[in-house]
Amino acid sequence: MSAASESLNLESAAGAAASPRTSVALQAIVFLVAFALLFLRRPDAILNAQFYSEDGIYWYADAYHFGWRCLLLPLGGYLNSLSRLIGMFSLLFPFAMAPLFMNLCALVAGILPIHIFLSSRFKSIPFNTRLLGSLLYLALPNSFELHATTTNIQWHLALAACLVLLGSQETGRAWQIFDFLILTLLVLDGPLGIVLIPVVLYLRWFRKDSRYHLALTALIPGAVLQLLVLFIAAPRRPAPNGATVARLIDILGGQIFLSSLFGLRTFIQLFGHVRSLPIIDFFAMLIGLAILFYALCRGPLELRLFILFATAVLVLGLIHPLATTDGDHVQWEQLQIPGCGNRYYFFPMLAFLASLIWMSVDRSIPARAPRYVALALLIFLPVGIFRDWRYRPFEDLHFKEIAADFQRAPRGTQFVIPINPGVSMKLTKQ
Repeated sequence: MSAASESLNLESAAGAAASPRTSVALQAIVFLVAFALLFLRRPDAILNAQFYSEDGIYWYADAYHFGWRCLLLPLGGYLNSLSRLIGMFSLLFPFAMAPLFMNLCALVAGILPIHIFLSSRFKSIPFNTRLLGSLLYLALPNSFELHATTTNIQWHLALAACLVLLGSQETGRAWQIFDFLILTLLVLDGPLGIVLIPVVLYLRWFRKDSRYHLALTALIPGAVLQLLVLFIAAPRRPAPNGATVARLIDILGGQIFLSSLFGLRTFIQLFGHVRSLPIIDFFAMLIGLAILFYALCRGPLELRLFILFATAVLVLGLIHPLATTDGDHVQWEQLQIPGCGNRYYFFPMLAFLASLIWMSVDRSIPARAPRYVALALLIFLPVGIFRDWRYRPFEDLHFKEIAADFQRAPRGTQFVIPINPGVSMKLTKQ
């Protein structure tokens, strides 16, 4: 038997073996395992659920006071339809259970990209490679800000929508409805859906597949609405940017490339204690950008588009970030602080790690040096995973006791309820 025939037979066998793996039973197991892993990273999100930031201040409070009209209220310069819908549905539960419902919705959204990635849409990638990527995604260092919070649900939803587009387009009616809903919810929950439109247009042109018209139908009307809200109805809150080359080096080298491998806790220890940290950040930036550039030049189409999408998201985020709630702070200066605004680094970190995984497993790469470099860098990833695995629990503000007082209070009673991180929500009992 020739080597080519043997390779073909192995690929066919692998494809046949992958089919049952992506069954409903497997997906159920994947969900349970993923949920358990996310639970272990911060158990208090379930065992002692509390509101976090906008989850309480806006999504729940506005739904409680204004009902369905809250869907028309922009925040941060754009509509947040999905987050507000979750806030409205949380009203169906007792007040003490509302944070738990919102946290569960956020966790489900965080798991959703894994189901898409392990489905038949990405059968061209070996299943073991996809499984490894999914586990690394669940254990991603420097990502506590996105964990179990409806406030940042759009970032996980954007990843799911991006995977929907990059994978093979399904013909089944159920999948088409699913794709349409994901894309529509994303573009109505923030600006990230707008960034996906160029990706769809390129895929439509490159793959000559008319099924991408469905994605454009889902994205374009919502994008137009978001742009109208951004430029007319609710301009984004002004804040001093403070962009400099030195700060950009710290953000790219320290917050993205260094923290994605060694973890946030390691970067915190280096920050302010190591005089040579700017030099370390500089070389980390050079190595990280070289990895991304190599993958952008040699990688498969899907990886290249994902890198470009991640770059666009980061650039747009850095143009006008809101790293802190206090508009008096210089934003790029705040973004240099470890742990501040790490939602902006979510996609660049994923693109960086995806590039390393591709370089280490793709045997079609002719040169050995890129594979050795990728493997050498990935050796440090367990350090970041181990050090950042457990998120610090939220401060216990005794929400259940406050919720009990709220339930017993007469109508018209005004409550100022402390919530994490150091803010408060205002409710008037109805």
